[in-house]
Amino acid sequence: MARIADIEKFLSPALREKAETMKRARGLPTLGFYEDLMVHPALFECVENLGTFLRFHGSLPERLREAAILMAAVEQRSAFEWQTHQQTARKAGLSESDIEAIGNARPLDRDLETVRSIVLATIRNQPAPQSSFDSFASMTSLTAAVELITLSAFYRMMAGLGSAFESTLPNAAPPPWDRRHPAGMP
Repeated sequence: MARIADIEKFLSPALREKAETMKRARGLPTLGFYEDLMVHPALFECVENLGTFLRFHGSLPERLREAAILMAAVEQRSAFEWQTHQQTARKAGLSESDIEAIGNARPLDRDLETVRSIVLATIRNQPAPQSSFDSFASMTSLTAAVELITLSAFYRMMAGLGSAFESTLPNAAPPPWDRRHPAGMP
């Protein structure tokens, strides 16, 4: 595991304030691997800018975007992304049953299954199915379909960072695939 001891001593006052602002805006006690990235300010800024664009300024409908992030988290067993995006997913209009179905890889409505098809292909480094891509573009837009693939690839990287830096959300419920969780996936 890669851990940066005494990370605070590597951060400028401006980056410390940025970290606090991000935590407040997200309602989180930690930024996980984002704080580790801050020791390389130029790299942090690039990653943070793309993430901010995809999450807050893109063309994907919020509900579908948050579903895609949760699907990417489940596929990669990324506890940090699962834990930090559940509340956002609820606010974006995903029901508890949608979130539970995503977490346990159970069937979803047609629109969310289309999203899942594209997300899983991207995460697995496979071509997105043309029929799913066309269907998603028809229900949203061509730019949103391209953005969904980009978001999925971005969260593939985010899950890798979360794993490398062992990012978890303190005191969060375990993700559904954690065998200690009563509804854990096989």
